[in-house]
Amino acid sequence: MLTHSKANTHWPASQIAMLISAILLASCASTPPSAAVKSAELSSLLRDQWQTVSLRDHKMGYRHIRRELNSERINSTETLALTLSQPGTRDRKISTILSYQESIDGKAISLSKTMTSETANHQMNAKVSGNTLVVTLKQDAKAEKYAIPEPFYLPEGLRLALLKHEPRDALLTYYSWNFSTRSFDKISLTIKAYTDSANPAYAWHIQKATAIGESSKTSDIFTDAHFYPLTERSHSNGGDVLFASCDRACATADFIPNTHVYRQLIQSPYRISDSALQGKIRYHLSGDFDLQPPTTYEQSVAVSPEGTELVVCGDCGTESSPSDDDLNTALKDNYWLPAQNPIFKNLVAELLPDQDSDPSGQMQRLTRFVTRHMSDEPSYSGYATALEAFNSQQGDCTEHALLLATLARAANIPTRVVFGLAYNNERFLGRKYVFVPHAWVQAWTGSKWESFDSGLGDFTAGYIALGLSNGDQSDILKINEQLHKILIASAIQIRRR
Repeated sequence: MLTHSKANTHWPASQIAMLISAILLASCASTPPSAAVKSAELSSLLRDQWQTVSLRDHKMGYRHIRRELNSERINSTETLALTLSQPGTRDRKISTILSYQESIDGKAISLSKTMTSETANHQMNAKVSGNTLVVTLKQDAKAEKYAIPEPFYLPEGLRLALLKHEPRDALLTYYSWNFSTRSFDKISLTIKAYTDSANPAYAWHIQKATAIGESSKTSDIFTDAHFYPLTERSHSNGGDVLFASCDRACATADFIPNTHVYRQLIQSPYRISDSALQGKIRYHLSGDFDLQPPTTYEQSVAVSPEGTELVVCGDCGTESSPSDDDLNTALKDNYWLPAQNPIFKNLVAELLPDQDSDPSGQMQRLTRFVTRHMSDEPSYSGYATALEAFNSQQGDCTEHALLLATLARAANIPTRVVFGLAYNNERFLGRKYVFVPHAWVQAWTGSKWESFDSGLGDFTAGYIALGLSNGDQSDILKINEQLHKILIASAIQIRRR
């Protein structure tokens, strides 16, 4: 999500990188080496592979796949390097590295994901321990443990399964680990023999479906005879993403970055006046999106076969008061909201010396601090933790929201991060009167959940909440997958009597 001072917002460019890495078919190595393996085959195992990456046929960057044989282990590293452009700022570079360690016979040992950008640098690691995947989000964090479903494959294990799979046209189903959502993806592959005179190296056509709730993401992969993926075209997230093999010079060649955010903007049916934004607005949302907008103190929700109707204002919702468990959850420290970090505890003590002030007043002080602390120029790369955002003073509306929520929790104020849409009357990338993806914070101020926004300013009836979160990146990804399906069919001002 992107916020430009108090005018412009949209979703973070880095989410494309996160979504692309979640929909790939794992890159495959060659047959496991043994005494009988020919030197040419072993050389093939150790070869590098380069691919261009394009969104809607416009180049975004490259992927580099490196395979090594090291002490009876196969190490595979996939580096996804993207360059994205936003008007008025320099190009942003984002790097995502997936590393896998497997035995020669394809048994999973460990894997990791490292994301690097100007504002977000974090690494997540996972190790296989029996039937459990032990995941570490940061060095001093408590490890998370997940039961491994079967069959579970990393790149070489998947390639071996494809080689042995019979009959070829039967469905192959397996599980892979998704660091972005911290869950196992259930993946189904349909394998068919394939010939193409224009592409003689193609031997197999694999249709891939990754389950996401009741829906799925799909892609078409064309491989050689040994199941090296040569070309993949993904059909998820409202636009095709193409991976095409070429040499290093081709993959890393300079290009003009594409501004991608147009596909995340949702057109308003008409201009909404400033006076209407200060009042009450009824929205009608249509489309085949798979989201249930939450009922909050500021938003009522009614779902019918004709669509979803929302009424938004300062007190339009009928949300029940939270339980003690709800409030305790909204105070917890986590990877994205490290509220117990001494840096934030000490900072809150300085910002809120008067502990007798009411929570709403404290939130206003914290909101003003975040607005002043963060750079006026938005940075659209990466999904940073609150600590990274505090240290870099860079980011967009997601970094604003994570930092504000963390400071509030450090001050013992229950908070939740809201992901949704915000109406923009200003011209944004040449378009006016659009809803753009946005993030803000709701705090429990004693009698209600109240919205605070250090990026845009005061809450208005132009805010549509699509989901509530504890700041986890996976929650954004789920909403991001649905944005292109949402149509705002009407927005009607309701005049108070």
